[in-house]
Amino acid sequence: MRILMLLRPDWRDLPGGDVVQLQRWAVWIQELGHDVEVSDEEHPDLRGVDLVHFHNLSRASTLHATLEYCRKAGVPAVLTPLYWPTDEYDCLGRPGWHGLAASLLPTNLRERFKAALKARQRGGSLWRSLMTDVFEVSRRFLVGFDALIANSLAEVDALHRLMPSLPPTCIVPSGVDAFYWSEDRSLWALEGDWLLPDGSRLRTFADGFETAPPVPDSHREGVLCVARFDPQKAQHRLIQALKPLKVPLTLVGSDNPNYPDYRNYCRRLAGPDVRILSRVSPARLKELYQSCRVHVLASWYETTGLTALEAGCCGARSVVTSRGGTREYSDDLAWYCHPSDPRSVRRAVEQALEAAATPDLLGRVRRSFTWEHSARSLVRIYEAVVAGRVNEFTTPAASPPTCRDEPWPEAG
Repeated sequence: MRILMLLRPDWRDLPGGDVVQLQRWAVWIQELGHDVEVSDEEHPDLRGVDLVHFHNLSRASTLHATLEYCRKAGVPAVLTPLYWPTDEYDCLGRPGWHGLAASLLPTNLRERFKAALKARQRGGSLWRSLMTDVFEVSRRFLVGFDALIANSLAEVDALHRLMPSLPPTCIVPSGVDAFYWSEDRSLWALEGDWLLPDGSRLRTFADGFETAPPVPDSHREGVLCVARFDPQKAQHRLIQALKPLKVPLTLVGSDNPNYPDYRNYCRRLAGPDVRILSRVSPARLKELYQSCRVHVLASWYETTGLTALEAGCCGARSVVTSRGGTREYSDDLAWYCHPSDPRSVRRAVEQALEAAATPDLLGRVRRSFTWEHSARSLVRIYEAVVAGRVNEFTTPAASPPTCRDEPWPEAG
């Protein structure tokens, strides 16, 4: 097969988890013997392409013209939505006047104002965004696909609440980089490659790349949070929740351009026990994972919560939000917290700090959540879509079967 992976136009300026997932799938699908190209063009060259894979439902208005172009060309298209509703976060999680305003507006109007603010930041039309029904745009986008490929049962349920009559919907789990669970440097190099729209490759792991040895469990200390600085990731609430514990807290991540002052807001809340770092290299990140006792991801939602799995693979105890698809990935090998309740966050962290042993997230990832496992499942979905038999992998219910070699854990 020849697959075209479609990057959103602003992927260079706003890299995110959707871009990482696309790139990891791209290199592994190539490794499995298929032709893969990536494109960020509105009208890519579709000659010889068997299927186009879109990512990120939140960019529906930007990508809709490309979807129509694919449909007119008769090329099948699938979407990985990476979707979770933001209502709870909008009403309870946003700090400052943004949160107050969001809590007072009805849902549809709130979404229009959010879209208008983003359009203004990107040089788009403020008035056009205010007049656009964001949910209707998302629904029109969704119905244009031959199949949807979600990352969890929880995400599928959320999509059904957005639009009860979905296209055929399958589940392919995300993966965890081999750098965190394997010593095989050939895997590090493979997954470190990025396929660029011009056909070249960007290598992120140089020859001779070295990492520090693991830290004995008895020498681990402190709490780590790895996430972009964004109110949705709730670093400010984590700082407030852990202040009574007086435990060292390290926050690591890049800035979200939509919230340029959020890092400084966290700094103002931070005391002497809090260290705030910018984005770090993979080697440094692995050292931080290997030396912390607990990793916390107390976000308002996570479609997968992959940094929690990365940390767990490196021996850290994992505290993760209960919102999103996290339970399907970490199962009973993590401590769960409610992002709106500081006491819930603090209690989960205390329990993790006091735990005598680290749960075996490493074994779980090796069995079920590698990028190779994920890509093999994805290829089976591609083949079914191209052959017109994707319904073999789906049901009309809000709990479709997964395209996996093992049973998917119960979501609860």
